[in-house]
Amino acid sequence: MMSNLFTDDLDATRRLFEELLGFQVEFEADWFVRMKAPAGGQLGVMARTSEFIPKGHQKLPQGVMITVVVDDVESLFAVAKEMQLNILEPPRDLPYGQRRMLLLDASGALVDVSSPTAPVDSRYTS
Repeated sequence: MMSNLFTDDLDATRRLFEELLGFQVEFEADWFVRMKAPAGGQLGVMARTSEFIPKGHQKLPQGVMITVVVDDVESLFAVAKEMQLNILEPPRDLPYGQRRMLLLDASGALVDVSSPTAPVDSRYTS
């Protein structure tokens, strides 16, 4: 399975996932980039106004957050600041056993970059 983000700035979205999060570009065109995540899985990034996206769906995402689990969110926070990414929330500990920072990608999607800090608290599991 692969998820796709629609973006107004292919380069900025690719840069966040490639340079900050270590995704590898597998295919690139002027309207689409396919990347492989370090831990497996794929992410596609498509130009929002591409002819391949129906007009009624060429909008900013709502209700979407992409989570990438990393070993050290603090080191990536420093890199994100250097890259001048749109940091919505600096790293903070969450009660369910993760330390998380939130970024806003050029696609409009929230990107949750998290590191595990402890076993998941049973209050936050089903």
